[in-house]
Amino acid sequence: MATGDEKDKGPGPTTTAIGPTIVIKGKLKSDEDLIVRGRIEAEISSSKALFIENSGIIKANVSVKSARISGVVVGNITAEERIEIAPDGRVVGDLLAPRIIISDGAAFRGRIDMQNFEEARDHKHAHEPKVTAPPPSANPPAAAAAATHK
Repeated sequence: MATGDEKDKGPGPTTTAIGPTIVIKGKLKSDEDLIVRGRIEAEISSSKALFIENSGIIKANVSVKSARISGVVVGNITAEERIEIAPDGRVVGDLLAPRIIISDGAAFRGRIDMQNFEEARDHKHAHEPKVTAPPPSANPPAAAAAATHK
């Protein structure tokens, strides 16, 4: 486990790193942030974030709170909050999350499902003031000008 003062987008205070020489097969369940620098051929399920670094390779389905991919994923990814594929990330599989970010330079082949998109958008807009347009005038200036030149 590692602790540190990472930024908001980075791993949290309780983090497990899977080093570049580690290979995991089977199933992996975690209740802390995961940083993958090695190879995982295991179904991953975590209530926290997943960070796949450039050297990280995952060949399995993933279900996490959020995911940031800079390495390679071959499998479907489901996230409660968001999925981000960084410019050097590569994904072959389907993505399911309310927020999905695919950076310029990233490679992706699969389907995207933002089934909770409407809920997330409605929640975001519920806190914004509503702007209403004025009613259209009965005699707009262009129509009034055309009427006077007859």
